[in-house]
Amino acid sequence: MRRSRVVFGLSLLLWSLLMGCQLQFMELEPLPTRAEALVLPIVPTTGSPIPVTFTPMPETAVAHIPSNQSGLLDSLPPTNTPLPIPTNTPVTPTSTPTNTPTVTPFGTPTPVIKPINQYSLSEVIPFQAFPVPPGNNGWGMHWIPTVSQDPGVVDHFVNELVRMHIKWVVFLNEGTQIGDNDYLVERLVANGIMPVMRLYRSGVLPYDGNIGPMVAHYRAKGVYYYQLYNEPNINVENHQGFANPNQYARAWATAAREVIANGGFPGIGALSPGGEYNHYDFLARTLQAIKFNGDEALLNRAWLSVHNYHGVRPYDDPDGFLLFRKYDEIVQSHLGRSLPMIGTEGGSYSTDRNVEVELIRYQYTYMRDAEPYFLAFSYWLLANSAGGAHDGTWEWQALFKPGFVHPAVTEFFYKNSR
Repeated sequence: MRRSRVVFGLSLLLWSLLMGCQLQFMELEPLPTRAEALVLPIVPTTGSPIPVTFTPMPETAVAHIPSNQSGLLDSLPPTNTPLPIPTNTPVTPTSTPTNTPTVTPFGTPTPVIKPINQYSLSEVIPFQAFPVPPGNNGWGMHWIPTVSQDPGVVDHFVNELVRMHIKWVVFLNEGTQIGDNDYLVERLVANGIMPVMRLYRSGVLPYDGNIGPMVAHYRAKGVYYYQLYNEPNINVENHQGFANPNQYARAWATAAREVIANGGFPGIGALSPGGEYNHYDFLARTLQAIKFNGDEALLNRAWLSVHNYHGVRPYDDPDGFLLFRKYDEIVQSHLGRSLPMIGTEGGSYSTDRNVEVELIRYQYTYMRDAEPYFLAFSYWLLANSAGGAHDGTWEWQALFKPGFVHPAVTEFFYKNSR
């Protein structure tokens, strides 16, 4: 009887303990079911975000490109190539030995300049040695937005350029085609105007045909400058649908190698200030990629094409006409020197003609004392339909239209040589 009571007491105690534990478990929050989402903590990141259009450079990007630049080209172009446009006059300091650099007003050393055909491929050609037209004033003009024109059109507008005191002209060539622009180049050179050829190509793709014979043909006629591609920081200018400086750097280097081998100077395609990929970042990444790919030697003879559209901004807006200053900062940060720059498009447009005239006057007058690496500024556009173009997209930007001449032509260009 006594044992039964002990057993009963122990059973009652054990039952109480079990009930207490069950009550404690019932007070705990239930575990999440599979239907409930688990919210993870957000870890803040540091640094600037990468542009959405940036494509990381693949590890195999340079597999097909030789890293040894000593074999970039076997030899220099022939030194007896006709030079209808004089190169810059060699500088020989009178008060210092010929191997001692002079100093410019900007406080940077200026190397002694040699004739352009005396630089080896391993030497950097300083911007001071790049060829300029006789009586250079830095005044350029973008020609007509077609890849060829009738001789009568060429004669008419070359005469206008002479009357306007224009010394540089940017024109389009259909890719690697030879012959369609022979007459234009001959007329420009005969009138002391420096031609700048843009090799027209839709998209950042390899050029059809052989660039070499085309460059050799036009180099003999006086064309030194060849712009490769155009506004590659715009998505629609890229066959893959988005701007990619890594892909552009490879395409540019392939074409630039052919240009240099045949005596020309390859231009890094002008960037659009309004492109989806910020033009400053695109330039920096392009230079970085060219160096990464082992193609930096190509930059020894390269120049930078500039689209410094100004709009109706204040005169001193750093992102308008003066944006080439920021470009120079970027170039110097990557190369330790300046590249020569040529403005191949630019300008200001307003419904008020007086505003347009004053802004054009400012831009061209600036060229009297422009930074020495900025060789020329070119207004877009000389003529459209008046020059035989059938696309009316740019008609409103042309200085010459059927029955109309912009007052900037009559009130400024005709009356001023500088």
